[in-house]
Amino acid sequence: MRKLSLLMTLALGALSATAYAQAPAPGASPAPAAATSPDGMPKTHQEWVAYLSDFTHNAEMMSDPKKLVAAMNAISEPGFLAVATKSMMDPNLYGRSMASAMDPRAYSNYAKLMDPVTMMAWMQAMMDPQFFNAMVSVLSDPNKVIRWVSAPIDPNVTSMALGMLNPNTYVPMATAPMNPNLWNSAMMPMNPNLYSGWANTMASPQSYGPTWGSMFATPYGMVPVQPVPMR
Repeated sequence: MRKLSLLMTLALGALSATAYAQAPAPGASPAPAAATSPDGMPKTHQEWVAYLSDFTHNAEMMSDPKKLVAAMNAISEPGFLAVATKSMMDPNLYGRSMASAMDPRAYSNYAKLMDPVTMMAWMQAMMDPQFFNAMVSVLSDPNKVIRWVSAPIDPNVTSMALGMLNPNTYVPMATAPMNPNLWNSAMMPMNPNLYSGWANTMASPQSYGPTWGSMFATPYGMVPVQPVPMR
């Protein structure tokens, strides 16, 4: 009995030491829940803002259930809301988004959702309980709820709120009509290559995913002409 009691005491002591070593320091904010991000997906809040406003790439998160879970985990963070609100005051963001929407690659970006491989992946995800568990765990993460509750004292959120009181924040939006980047985006419909690029992209089987691209050959001369996107 004494040996059994001694072993139990040592085991409890080891578990307590491990939990104490892994516990955050007093007063330290908990680290964000780092969900495994698939390859090619953004890693930071600023990258997510650029990704979601880019119509040549933002449909990729709907082509794979794992990418959708990663996107939901990122955009449900209070830090993302602060970064997105601050980025919306930059007129160049709208210029880049408008240019990407007129890019022929935007058509293939959404047309690839009709690929049978994508449809099968989503049918499999709809029958997989782990997919729904992943979505629920991402949205009901206790650490994320704590970060939302403590958002008013988050430095990123407070700096964003104080920046809205700064008159210089609204200067770029006030001078947007004279921004050359916005004018370049507005003049893109005047480029004849834009319409030939859209026609070639719509006629190309590769625009509809690898399955259709391997089944049908590209018509002769149908090479998408893509305008140079804004930087």
